[in-house]
Amino acid sequence: MDRRRFLKTSSLAHVALVGVSGCASTGGASDEVEKLSAGTTVPTGQSPFQHGVASGDPLQDRVILWTRVSPSSSTDADISVDWWIGTEPTPSGVVRRGTGTARAERDFTLKIDAAGLSPDTRYFYGFTAGDFASPVGRTRTLPSHNVREVRLAVTSCANYPQGYFNAYRDIANTEDLHAVLSLGDYLYEYGNSEYGNGEALDRIPAPDHEIVSLGDYRTRHAQYKSDGDLQAAHAAHPWIVIWDDHESTNNSWSGGAQNHNPEAGEGAWDVRRDHAIMAYYEWMPIREVPTGLFRSFRFGNLADLVMLDTRLEGRDEQGGREDFDVANDSQRSLLGPIQESLFFNHLSTTQADDVRWKLVGQQVVFAPWTDGKTPFNPDSWEGYRGARARVLDHIEDEGIENVVILSGDVHSAWGMEVPDVNGEGSQAIELVAPAVSSPPLASTSEAMQNLVARALDERAHIKYADGMSNGYLTVVVDQDRTRAEWRFTGDRTERNGAVLGSVLECAAGTNTLTPA
Repeated sequence: MDRRRFLKTSSLAHVALVGVSGCASTGGASDEVEKLSAGTTVPTGQSPFQHGVASGDPLQDRVILWTRVSPSSSTDADISVDWWIGTEPTPSGVVRRGTGTARAERDFTLKIDAAGLSPDTRYFYGFTAGDFASPVGRTRTLPSHNVREVRLAVTSCANYPQGYFNAYRDIANTEDLHAVLSLGDYLYEYGNSEYGNGEALDRIPAPDHEIVSLGDYRTRHAQYKSDGDLQAAHAAHPWIVIWDDHESTNNSWSGGAQNHNPEAGEGAWDVRRDHAIMAYYEWMPIREVPTGLFRSFRFGNLADLVMLDTRLEGRDEQGGREDFDVANDSQRSLLGPIQESLFFNHLSTTQADDVRWKLVGQQVVFAPWTDGKTPFNPDSWEGYRGARARVLDHIEDEGIENVVILSGDVHSAWGMEVPDVNGEGSQAIELVAPAVSSPPLASTSEAMQNLVARALDERAHIKYADGMSNGYLTVVVDQDRTRAEWRFTGDRTERNGAVLGSVLECAAGTNTLTPA
């Protein structure tokens, strides 16, 4: 692998990034975090921590801490910020502390890679700037060995004007998660009424036009992190994130996007893409590594989670719904050659290390919904069948067992066995998270209702589908099984809790899904 070339072409290399981070009121956090926040010394309406606290990319000995310090006036002056992390939310529990700088050039965000921590330990953390203290967040490091169980919440597709973030509130109130996986479409780029009208819910996008410039993307990130339910979920658990298309613009690929039009004054694609990437790294609790979004997280010998970028790194342009020659072109790529090589090597290494479960966090649906001869979703792996075949061939050739693919993007819940390149048997399973607040797939038209029903009825490898519900997915892994629990949140235009929907299980060594 030519790592220098990968660094040169990776999405992270498109902009020069410096770590920064921020924190604010948790407005609607779990009881524990809400109680801790109430004990801070932040006067109402005066705190510079207006966008919550967050943590992310946990490892066994460290975790990213994030906050943003809103300046009191228009200024370019950097702001000094003290940070702390401890086993208790009191001075006696502090194990690490330091000082960072929220820089104007990074939109006054601040990220701290807090190291020297103990494995599988819950920590509390916070920030102070001047006379103001942030709310207190809670995070957790990864376990190192003798892991009995891992619990992950999986989210996708949160559209601010379309409805409330009820799934995030439920996640904030869930105590036993190791991490939250956000598989893309954390935000949307449209102006109001372009994809959802927020007037009735007082959730009009800011700025109220399609975002293109760096300032636009920063403002949209800031608006999303002003949502109390999202702040609560960030404050309660560490997050592991990847982008999909709407963090830049609809149906993006490495060289452009369906929703990018230079002739309409939107400028060059690479400039817009770099603006989106810059704002994402500023505003998300993500560790900035030489391999872009490609990174992995090891839960002892029980599970390994590898994260892929199927969107901006190496994706060739999408074809149409009936472009079978394009979809079947064996040379087309979704990951790019370098990321694909990194992925295959990682799967092989994880199998050689005798890790039980190989979890793959990525954006778009992997398993086919059709017979391969009828119109299909060209934005999914079905539109890149050669790339999918290479993944399946590697799994088979290397004898890689217990692969669980985690996906989002399609505003619906699916549980699927993944057939081989001939459409037979099962080489892995795929679990798809529904949308947090974007319109459910089957609710948009009768044609989409028929698509979901027909796929479930005609494709034997599809074991479960729900195209009418918002919510999220919980994945529970132990030595014997992977368990998928879909939690649904009802009408997205009302504030609702979540209820348990369907539950499927995959026994180790089987690659089959059965009702629990």
